Amino acid sequence: MGRYGWRVDAGLVAGFAVLTGALAAGAFLDADIAVRDWCDAHRPEALRVAAKGLYFLGSANLIASILLVVAALLAVRDRTPRPVLLVLVTAAASYAVVVPLKILIDRSAPHAPWHDAVELFANDAGWSYPSGHVVNTVIWYPVLVVLAERLLRRPLGVRTRRAVLLAPVLIVFVAVTYLGYHWLTDCAAGLLLGLALRRTLARLPLEHAGTSTPAGTLTR
Repeated sequence: MGRYGWRVDAGLVAGFAVLTGALAAGAFLDADIAVRDWCDAHRPEALRVAAKGLYFLGSANLIASILLVVAALLAVRDRTPRPVLLVLVTAAASYAVVVPLKILIDRSAPHAPWHDAVELFANDAGWSYPSGHVVNTVIWYPVLVVLAERLLRRPLGVRTRRAVLLAPVLIVFVAVTYLGYHWLTDCAAGLLLGLALRRTLARLPLEHAGTSTPAGTLTR
């Protein structure tokens, strides 16, 4: 990660904390509402269906299930538990970090019936902040790169790697906001948290063996 790696991590965590504090104080709430209302007014059926399909690119259940099968096959072929452990540790880390924050921060979804749905720490039923789907795209697609390179026994091309790592993040960020599943700042928080978590996971010795470069390279 380089000599400044932990400083970058601290900056990402600090950014998440500052954004959360600002939202709790009332900042950016009007912008969140304005974005939600604009999306509601500009959502023809064809775009809604397309966004709904793209939304599943951030489904942890779907991604983890597929990658676990691939990891198990690689573990048998290469006679090492590392691929399976990589998937399991990523899933555990995501759950351990994201779920408690969702429970603690108590923010409702954009179309929740509560008058204070946009506010943080306002409703015990709220699970909107941060966006788990955005976090998923940041932490799971590097795992996909690692497993793909292990399967192929060669590194992916730079453009392919960038596309796999970056495109799902952008697509899901836009899709969940456009569909009204998350506030815009839910997704911004998910991006900051996901990058911090990804960088931490990239330090583990589970993904480097058998590949030429760690999949966290592009998040440095």
